[in-house]
Amino acid sequence: MSNKIEFDYSSFLVNSSKQKWTFSQALKSIIPTFGTVWNASVHDERPLSERLQAEALQVLSSHINDESNIIRLIRLARIEGITDLEIKLPYTLDEEQINYILENTFTDISQSTDDFDLLHVHLNEKTQ
Repeated sequence: MSNKIEFDYSSFLVNSSKQKWTFSQALKSIIPTFGTVWNASVHDERPLSERLQAEALQVLSSHINDESNIIRLIRLARIEGITDLEIKLPYTLDEEQINYILENTFTDISQSTDDFDLLHVHLNEKTQ
């Protein structure tokens, strides 16, 4: 069963620069799974894409590199049961960046640059 979500990383970068962090958000940034477990303890009926966006705003940081943020996003998606992510990027990732993401996740990745830079991520069933 496929479960595809689109995530606009460019918008995240803009929105995250405006956000002031609370102590719990800083903790969630340091320990990403803490935030997901914390949020999962409260029954959340928002659509999956909205939940992922909200969690990403709490866990991802504009102060770390994009590859690390994408790895965190993939881990959040895996916890949420998402099988496919399409991530809209502000630029095309180079081969070294893609390889770093692949080394730290169990995914298949491809890119397209039709109208904008898009990273296609398929989360394989095996977890890391």
